[in-house]
Amino acid sequence: MNTWLNTLVCILAITLLTLLIWFWNRGTQRRRFNRTFPKTPHAFWTPQTALFLAAIEKAYALPFGWAKRLPPQTTPMGLYLVLYPEHCIYDDCENERFIKALHFHLKLKMPKDPLTQTFETLALCWQEAIDCDTTASCSK
Repeated sequence: MNTWLNTLVCILAITLLTLLIWFWNRGTQRRRFNRTFPKTPHAFWTPQTALFLAAIEKAYALPFGWAKRLPPQTTPMGLYLVLYPEHCIYDDCENERFIKALHFHLKLKMPKDPLTQTFETLALCWQEAIDCDTTASCSK
């Protein structure tokens, strides 16, 4: 009887500890993002950059509208390091998704080392690619 009760207490303690860790980790990215970036949208982001911002939100799994809060001087790697601190070990799927979105959209006009370019530079390249796609005079 005592062994059965000890087993039950251990299972309950492990379950409670696991739930506590899960709830704590669940909000850490949100807290880091809110602590680092202002709560209001940045003036640089216009309706023309909406598709670019949507690509950022999709790649980094940000809630809708959060990419507007990013200062244009922020880099994709800087955003990644806010979401995942340097002392943590994570894969870089977010960065890979962002590069794939850039590559798909920009095609041959991909900037060198896009993870260290500012979002402002990347947004301008993105907009230039849209303008280039809509005009017949632009050569690729």
